[in-house]
Amino acid sequence: MISSFVDYGFSLSSDLQQVREVRPLQRGYCHWLWKPAILCTVLGILMSGAHGADLNSTEPPATGTFASGHALWAGPYLGFEGGIAQTVTDVKASNRTEELSHVNAAFGIYGGYNWEVSRVVLGVEAAASYLGGTEKGGHPTLGPIEARASWTAAAKARAGLPIGNFMPYLSAGIAATEHSLTANGNEETSVSIGPVVGAGLEVAMKEKWRVRADYTLTGIIDDTSSFGGTDVDRRSGSQRFMLGISRSF
Repeated sequence: MISSFVDYGFSLSSDLQQVREVRPLQRGYCHWLWKPAILCTVLGILMSGAHGADLNSTEPPATGTFASGHALWAGPYLGFEGGIAQTVTDVKASNRTEELSHVNAAFGIYGGYNWEVSRVVLGVEAAASYLGGTEKGGHPTLGPIEARASWTAAAKARAGLPIGNFMPYLSAGIAATEHSLTANGNEETSVSIGPVVGAGLEVAMKEKWRVRADYTLTGIIDDTSSFGGTDVDRRSGSQRFMLGISRSF
Protein backbone atom coordinates (compact mmCIF):
# COMPACT_ATOMS: atom_id res chain seq x y z
CA MET A 1 0.00 0.00 0.00
CA ILE A 2 1.41 3.36 -0.95
CA SER A 3 0.94 6.19 1.57
CA SER A 4 1.28 9.86 0.63
CA PHE A 5 2.23 12.92 2.61
CA VAL A 6 -1.28 14.20 1.95
CA ASP A 7 -2.46 11.44 4.27
CA TYR A 8 -0.08 12.64 6.98
CA GLY A 9 -1.34 16.21 7.25
CA PHE A 10 0.13 17.91 4.14
CA SER A 11 -3.30 18.62 2.60
CA LEU A 12 -4.47 22.21 2.96
CA SER A 13 -8.01 21.61 1.74
CA SER A 14 -9.89 18.43 2.62
CA ASP A 15 -7.77 17.75 5.71
CA LEU A 16 -7.65 21.35 6.97
CA GLN A 17 -10.22 20.80 9.70
CA GLN A 18 -8.43 17.65 10.80
CA VAL A 19 -5.09 19.43 11.01
CA ARG A 20 -6.63 22.19 13.13
CA GLU A 21 -7.89 19.64 15.62
CA VAL A 22 -4.61 17.76 16.01
CA ARG A 23 -2.77 18.08 19.27
CA PRO A 24 0.98 18.89 19.76
CA LEU A 25 3.69 16.51 18.49
CA GLN A 26 3.77 14.18 21.42
CA ARG A 27 0.02 13.93 21.01
CA GLY A 28 -0.38 14.51 17.25
CA TYR A 29 0.94 15.36 13.83
CA CYS A 30 0.96 19.15 13.49
CA HIS A 31 4.56 19.64 14.66
CA TRP A 32 5.63 16.99 12.17
CA LEU A 33 5.03 19.67 9.54
CA TRP A 34 6.81 22.72 10.82
CA LYS A 35 9.89 21.03 12.29
CA PRO A 36 11.13 19.50 9.02
CA ALA A 37 9.87 22.54 7.09
CA ILE A 38 11.91 24.94 9.23
CA LEU A 39 14.97 22.67 9.07
CA CYS A 40 14.79 22.34 5.28
CA THR A 41 14.19 26.09 4.86
CA VAL A 42 17.19 27.04 7.01
CA LEU A 43 19.44 24.62 5.18
CA GLY A 44 18.12 25.85 1.83
CA ILE A 45 18.93 29.47 2.80
CA LEU A 46 22.42 28.49 3.95
CA MET A 47 23.06 26.57 0.75
CA SER A 48 21.77 29.43 -1.43
CA GLY A 49 23.81 31.99 0.49
CA ALA A 50 26.96 29.93 0.23
CA HIS A 51 26.42 29.45 -3.49
CA GLY A 52 25.90 33.19 -3.96
CA ALA A 53 29.05 33.94 -2.01
CA ASP A 54 31.02 31.58 -4.22
CA LEU A 55 29.71 33.34 -7.36
CA ASN A 56 30.60 36.80 -6.01
CA SER A 57 34.02 35.86 -4.70
CA THR A 58 37.07 36.95 -6.69
CA GLU A 59 39.10 34.07 -5.26
CA PRO A 60 39.43 30.76 -7.09
CA PRO A 61 36.76 28.26 -5.94
CA ALA A 62 37.74 25.58 -3.46
CA THR A 63 38.73 22.31 -5.05
CA GLY A 64 36.95 20.16 -2.51
CA THR A 65 39.98 17.92 -1.99
CA PHE A 66 42.47 17.08 0.73
CA ALA A 67 46.16 17.65 0.26
CA SER A 68 46.51 14.20 -1.27
CA GLY A 69 44.01 15.13 -3.99
CA HIS A 70 41.30 12.77 -2.70
CA ALA A 71 37.84 14.27 -3.27
CA LEU A 72 35.99 15.02 -0.05
CA TRP A 73 32.57 13.78 -1.12
CA ALA A 74 32.73 11.79 -4.38
CA GLY A 75 32.50 8.00 -4.39
CA PRO A 76 30.94 5.23 -2.28
CA TYR A 77 30.57 5.27 1.50
CA LEU A 78 29.24 3.05 4.31
CA GLY A 79 28.30 4.07 7.83
CA PHE A 80 26.56 3.40 11.14
CA GLU A 81 24.13 5.70 12.97
CA GLY A 82 22.35 5.87 16.29
CA GLY A 83 19.88 8.22 17.96
CA ILE A 84 16.22 8.49 18.94
CA ALA A 85 13.01 7.75 17.07
CA GLN A 86 9.39 8.68 17.75
CA THR A 87 6.58 6.64 16.22
CA VAL A 88 3.00 7.95 16.39
CA THR A 89 -0.07 5.85 15.51
CA ASP A 90 -3.66 7.09 15.34
CA VAL A 91 -6.24 4.32 15.84
CA LYS A 92 -9.82 5.19 14.85
CA ALA A 93 -12.90 2.99 15.30
CA SER A 94 -16.58 3.89 15.69
CA ASN A 95 -15.68 7.58 15.26
CA ARG A 96 -13.42 7.45 18.31
CA THR A 97 -9.68 8.02 17.95
CA GLU A 98 -6.87 7.03 20.28
CA GLU A 99 -3.26 8.05 19.71
CA LEU A 100 -0.24 5.96 20.67
CA SER A 101 3.16 7.66 20.77
CA HIS A 102 6.43 5.93 21.53
CA VAL A 103 10.00 7.29 21.80
CA ASN A 104 12.82 4.78 21.66
CA ALA A 105 16.52 4.43 20.95
CA ALA A 106 17.19 3.77 17.28
CA PHE A 107 20.18 2.58 15.30
CA GLY A 108 20.95 1.50 11.76
CA ILE A 109 23.33 1.33 8.83
CA TYR A 110 23.51 3.41 5.68
CA GLY A 111 25.53 3.55 2.50
CA GLY A 112 25.51 5.24 -0.85
CA TYR A 113 27.36 6.96 -3.64
CA ASN A 114 28.07 10.65 -4.28
CA TRP A 115 28.91 12.60 -7.41
CA GLU A 116 30.47 16.06 -7.32
CA VAL A 117 28.71 18.05 -10.04
CA SER A 118 30.15 21.57 -10.28
CA ARG A 119 29.55 23.09 -6.81
CA VAL A 120 26.83 20.60 -5.86
CA VAL A 121 27.06 17.06 -4.49
CA LEU A 122 24.38 14.68 -5.77
CA GLY A 123 23.98 11.17 -4.40
CA VAL A 124 21.87 8.11 -3.75
CA GLU A 125 21.62 6.37 -0.40
CA ALA A 126 20.09 3.23 1.10
CA ALA A 127 19.49 2.89 4.83
CA ALA A 128 17.98 0.41 7.29
CA SER A 129 17.03 1.36 10.85
CA TYR A 130 15.68 -0.36 13.95
CA LEU A 131 12.88 1.68 15.52
CA GLY A 132 11.89 -0.74 18.27
CA GLY A 133 9.43 -0.68 21.10
CA THR A 134 5.70 -1.34 21.56
CA GLU A 135 3.24 1.27 22.77
CA LYS A 136 0.17 0.11 24.70
CA GLY A 137 -3.04 2.01 25.29
CA GLY A 138 -6.79 1.76 25.54
CA HIS A 139 -9.57 2.55 23.07
CA PRO A 140 -13.21 3.27 24.07
CA THR A 141 -14.49 0.74 21.51
CA LEU A 142 -11.62 -1.70 21.03
CA GLY A 143 -10.36 -1.94 24.58
CA PRO A 144 -6.62 -2.61 25.05
CA ILE A 145 -4.57 -1.87 21.91
CA GLU A 146 -0.88 -2.13 21.01
CA ALA A 147 1.08 -0.54 18.14
CA ARG A 148 4.59 -1.29 17.00
CA ALA A 149 6.92 -0.29 14.16
CA SER A 150 10.13 -2.28 14.53
CA TRP A 151 12.15 -1.43 11.43
CA THR A 152 12.28 0.67 8.29
CA ALA A 153 14.39 0.57 5.12
CA ALA A 154 14.69 3.50 2.72
CA ALA A 155 16.11 4.47 -0.67
CA LYS A 156 16.77 8.20 -1.02
CA ALA A 157 18.29 10.79 -3.31
CA ARG A 158 20.46 13.48 -1.72
CA ALA A 159 21.60 16.95 -2.75
CA GLY A 160 24.18 18.94 -0.82
CA LEU A 161 26.30 22.04 -1.13
CA PRO A 162 29.84 21.73 0.29
CA ILE A 163 31.15 24.65 2.34
CA GLY A 164 34.74 23.69 3.00
CA ASN A 165 34.67 20.45 4.97
CA PHE A 166 30.97 20.93 5.82
CA MET A 167 28.02 19.88 3.68
CA PRO A 168 24.36 20.69 4.49
CA TYR A 169 22.04 18.45 2.50
CA LEU A 170 18.43 17.57 1.76
CA SER A 171 17.09 14.08 1.01
CA ALA A 172 13.87 12.50 -0.29
CA GLY A 173 12.76 9.03 -1.32
CA ILE A 174 10.60 6.07 -0.32
CA ALA A 175 10.69 3.77 2.69
CA ALA A 176 9.35 0.31 3.51
CA THR A 177 8.30 0.04 7.16
CA GLU A 178 6.86 -2.81 9.20
CA HIS A 179 3.85 -1.85 11.32
CA SER A 180 1.79 -3.96 13.69
CA LEU A 181 -1.49 -3.24 15.48
CA THR A 182 -3.20 -5.45 18.04
CA ALA A 183 -6.89 -4.72 18.77
CA ASN A 184 -9.99 -6.75 19.68
CA GLY A 185 -7.72 -9.73 20.30
CA ASN A 186 -6.41 -9.71 16.70
CA GLU A 187 -3.01 -8.66 15.37
CA GLU A 188 -2.48 -7.14 11.93
CA THR A 189 1.10 -6.82 10.67
CA SER A 190 2.06 -5.35 7.32
CA VAL A 191 4.97 -3.80 5.45
CA SER A 192 3.92 -0.57 3.76
CA ILE A 193 5.60 1.85 1.37
CA GLY A 194 5.58 5.52 2.27
CA PRO A 195 7.46 8.75 1.55
CA VAL A 196 10.56 9.84 3.44
CA VAL A 197 12.17 13.30 3.57
CA GLY A 198 15.08 14.59 5.57
CA ALA A 199 17.87 17.09 6.05
CA GLY A 200 21.20 17.11 7.76
CA LEU A 201 24.76 18.31 8.07
CA GLU A 202 27.78 16.19 7.17
CA VAL A 203 31.40 16.95 8.09
CA ALA A 204 34.52 15.47 6.45
CA MET A 205 36.94 14.75 9.31
CA LYS A 206 39.81 12.98 7.54
CA GLU A 207 40.41 11.64 4.07
CA LYS A 208 38.08 8.67 4.48
CA TRP A 209 35.93 9.51 7.54
CA ARG A 210 32.82 11.65 7.89
CA VAL A 211 30.34 12.38 10.69
CA ARG A 212 26.81 13.69 10.32
CA ALA A 213 23.62 14.75 12.09
CA ASP A 214 20.50 13.64 10.21
CA TYR A 215 16.76 14.30 10.68
CA THR A 216 14.28 12.03 8.88
CA LEU A 217 10.47 12.09 8.64
CA THR A 218 8.78 8.91 7.37
CA GLY A 219 5.16 8.18 6.49
CA ILE A 220 4.45 4.59 7.51
CA ILE A 221 0.85 3.53 6.91
CA ASP A 222 -2.71 4.76 6.31
CA ASP A 223 -4.91 1.68 6.27
CA THR A 224 -8.36 0.35 7.16
CA SER A 225 -8.62 -3.23 8.43
CA SER A 226 -11.14 -5.37 10.29
CA PHE A 227 -10.29 -6.33 13.85
CA GLY A 228 -12.77 -8.79 15.33
CA GLY A 229 -15.51 -7.49 13.04
CA THR A 230 -14.78 -3.82 13.74
CA ASP A 231 -13.34 -1.59 11.01
CA VAL A 232 -10.25 0.18 12.29
CA ASP A 233 -8.38 3.02 10.59
CA ARG A 234 -4.71 3.23 11.49
CA ARG A 235 -2.42 6.06 10.47
CA SER A 236 1.21 6.08 11.50
CA GLY A 237 4.46 7.95 10.91
CA SER A 238 7.87 8.29 12.50
CA GLN A 239 10.60 10.85 12.92
CA ARG A 240 14.24 10.24 13.80
CA PHE A 241 17.26 12.28 14.79
CA MET A 242 20.44 10.30 14.23
CA LEU A 243 24.18 10.84 14.59
CA GLY A 244 26.27 8.84 12.14
CA ILE A 245 29.85 8.06 11.20
CA SER A 246 30.84 6.73 7.80
CA ARG A 247 33.91 5.75 5.80
CA SER A 248 34.37 6.47 2.11
CA PHE A 249 36.11 4.09 -0.29
